[in-house]
Amino acid sequence: MPTSIVGKPPSNQRGFSYVMVLAAIVIVGIVIEAAHITTWRLLQTDREAELLFRGRAYRDAIKSFYQSNGAFPRSLDDLLKDPRSASRRHIRMLYPDPMSKEEKPQWTLVRATDGGISGVSSKSKDEPLKQAHFPKDFEKFAGAKSYAEWVFDFVPSAVQLPRPSQPLPPVVQPPVLRTF
Repeated sequence: MPTSIVGKPPSNQRGFSYVMVLAAIVIVGIVIEAAHITTWRLLQTDREAELLFRGRAYRDAIKSFYQSNGAFPRSLDDLLKDPRSASRRHIRMLYPDPMSKEEKPQWTLVRATDGGISGVSSKSKDEPLKQAHFPKDFEKFAGAKSYAEWVFDFVPSAVQLPRPSQPLPPVVQPPVLRTF
């Protein structure tokens, strides 16, 4: 009967431990990949929520600037410190684009017809995870192919005076009660 190096008879389970270690490595790799994908989706969802928050902040600041000055701001810095007022601020701070991969993330500026800034949008061409169920103000973002299509702009509504469809009835004076 042949013997092994150690003096024991040879075993039919040669390499079993090696196979188990390889199986464990594959399983750990699969778990790590699943965790990586889940973490990436959570981070991307968080960045999308931040984009919606910052975009709304810019849109509301542009609206506030327009309502107080009657014109759109010429630069984003005008939102931070209104040039027509000593202490008026329309936005708390200038937020960077959370979806941008640039070193200094900047927004794409949406220009109004007068040359001012009427809105902002992300420069990212990545496809959004969020495709539906947007807040009421942002329902137009549904089905967007990239974050650059999420445009946060303020469009002033035309001021219209109400026009009655029928002429107003004449004012009838109540009868005067006379006492003698």
